[in-house]
Order: sequence, then structure tokens, then C-alpha cells
Amino acid sequence: QDQAPSAGDDQIDWERYFAGDGGADSGWASGWADRDADDDPVRRIIWEPSLAERLHVELAIASTCPKTLRIGEYLLGCIDDSGFFRGDVRDVADALGAEEPEVEQVLKMIQRFDPVGVGSRSVQECLELQISARSAPDNLRALAIRIVREFLDDLAEGRIARIASQLSTDVGEVQEAADLIRALTPRPGQGYAGGGEVRYIVPDVIIEKVGDDYVVVPCDSASPRLVINNAYRSMLSDAHTDPAAKDFIRERLNSATWLIRALGQRRNTITRVATSIVSHQRDFFDRGILYLRPLTLREVAVDIEMHESTVSRATAGKYAQTPRGIFELRFFFGSGVSTSDGDAASAVSIKKYMKEVIASEDPISPLSDQQIADSLTREGINISRRTVAKYRGELGMPASMRRRRY
Repeated sequence: QDQAPSAGDDQIDWERYFAGDGGADSGWASGWADRDADDDPVRRIIWEPSLAERLHVELAIASTCPKTLRIGEYLLGCIDDSGFFRGDVRDVADALGAEEPEVEQVLKMIQRFDPVGVGSRSVQECLELQISARSAPDNLRALAIRIVREFLDDLAEGRIARIASQLSTDVGEVQEAADLIRALTPRPGQGYAGGGEVRYIVPDVIIEKVGDDYVVVPCDSASPRLVINNAYRSMLSDAHTDPAAKDFIRERLNSATWLIRALGQRRNTITRVATSIVSHQRDFFDRGILYLRPLTLREVAVDIEMHESTVSRATAGKYAQTPRGIFELRFFFGSGVSTSDGDAASAVSIKKYMKEVIASEDPISPLSDQQIADSLTREGINISRRTVAKYRGELGMPASMRRRRY
């Protein structure tokens, strides 16, 4: 079992400890001498302006009229993170003592800012603004705008033939307009959240291939390094220090030692779990995601002789840098289905195969869920149509009728 060390174990003679090498026996340094002088964490901070900050800059460039800027600032305050205007022009006019046409005019100016469509009051208005800004033939843009206004639900369901029939238009032209609409951004503010929300992944372990084997190395930069403040060394060696204060310092240093050992044990557990994952998922590392096999926490727990809950905690929110990219450790665990040779295939590998099959299908006659299931069966994977439909939904892929092109 993975048990944390007791705080009372192995009390240390701190006077002798400080008189020695300053911490080599505990595996941590007593000062910052070995710290990389160029390792400035502030330099790793990347800032990007938020959507609101970008819009305020554009407003200042677009107009110098005090009244326009005053109305614009108010309107920008009513734009949410998705880029939509959530206020009411009449309410804004009343609040500022302005005329509604004036507010409407400033709102239209904002809607021409980048990203195009920002300040829209609905998805339809957002798409119309983006279509109008596109460099496409006038007749195509006019058709696309009409589809957005009258047939957006039909478009979402892939009913291209019905739209063509209702508009008495060639189905190929409707398909072209639908392609134009699908290339647009329904939420103009998406991707402009700002640098404060960016979260960078620092791997906890690094998996490297050395020769024919894979080596797991803990990434020590993922966690801060604990060191002893030299002030405590001076206080313990100073004859004028109150004996009660010395006892308190020794007690705190013993607690610190317990914490360091616990962190070391945690580091060792994560490394052992990652090593076990490499052993179980060797085919994935050698051949790719199609060869990822089902794996449970219990299998790894039995392998490293720890409790399943310990493995669960060790893999939660932890990442591994591998020759195939950075993956969360939980990525390697998952369910699967049986194969014809008695082995098993993971859900992730099946979804990868499904994406490849759908990407290579004939768009005029897309594959049904049953045809995809039959294709997987021919590859030796026993899967039902309902499971294919479930995995397709999880991938965010529409049914065959909605994938069909004309």
C-alpha cells in the first residue's frame, strides 16, 4: 500500500545535519546555489488581450467623437464573452439620454469590428454579417443569407434537398451556400477569452524511447523545489537563541522532512504508474492510437502492488510527455470491445478508426451506422450498430443523412 511516512519517524539531529553537507541525505538542497540563474518564471507568463480589451482599442481608433465613444463604451459593456450584444438599444438610449438611431448607428459600427459579427443580437444576425463580409459572388451570398433567415433549422439537420425544393433552386447551389454558412463562426467571441484563461500543460513524467525500450523519467520542473532557509541554520547554531525557540524550529523541520518524503513518495508512485502504463500500452507507443487497448485502474494497481484508489489519485490531472504527444494519464484507461482473436480494442482506437472511415467515405452516399459496424467487423472488431451510433455522437459527427452532399 502507498502510505505516507509518519511525522514522528526518524527524528533528525539538525545541528549535525547543518554541520554536514546541508541536505544530501534528504535529497534536497539547503540553498539556491544550484538554481538555474536563467530560470525566470515571470518570463514564462504570456498575456493576450481579452475580447473586451481588443474592442475598446478598436473603438478608440474608429472614432474620436466624445458622444460616439460614450455610447460605444456602454454598448461594449453589454457584449458577453461569446461576442453577442445582450442589451436593448432602447434601454441604452434611455440610460444615456441619446436617440435610438444614434445608438443603433454606433452598434452597427461595432459590428464591423474584428472579429466580424461581434455585437450581434442573434446567431442569425451574426451569420448574416459574416456572409456579407465574405468575398463571394453576390448571388451566393444572397442565397446564403436567405437560408440563414428562413431555413437555419433545416440546414442544421442536413435537409439540403428540402431547402432547394422550398426555394425552387438547384440543389448544388444550396449545397454551395450551405458550405459557405458552415465555414462561419456562430460565436464571434470564441477564441478571444484573453491570456488569463490560457492554461499550459507541464508534464509530470517524460516517456522517451531509448533503443528498443521506453524509459519513464519524472519531470521535476512540474513541482517547486523545497529548500531550507539558512536563517534556521543560524538560529540553531546561535548560543543566544532561546532553547524553546530551538525546540520549535526542530519540530517544524521534522514536519518539513515528513512533507518532503511524502512528496518524494508521490513522485515515485506517479513514475511507477506511468511505467506500468507503458508496459500495458506498448503497442500504442510503437504503432499508434489504433492499437490502444482497454485498460483499467485495477490492472495497474495489481501490477505495481498498490490500492486502486491510490492509482486513481496518482493519475488525476497528471500528464505524460511521450514520443506521440502529451496525454493525460487517464487517457490510457478506458473501456473497449472484444475482437475476433479474443483480444480487445479500446473505445479511443475504435473512434479513431471511425473518423478515418467517415473521412474517406463517398460524400454523395455516406456510410450508415450499420455499414460502419460491418466495416469494423471485417477488421475483427465485434461491435453493434448502437455502439457505433453512440461513439459517432461522442465524436460530434452527424448521421449519414446530414453528412450527405449534393
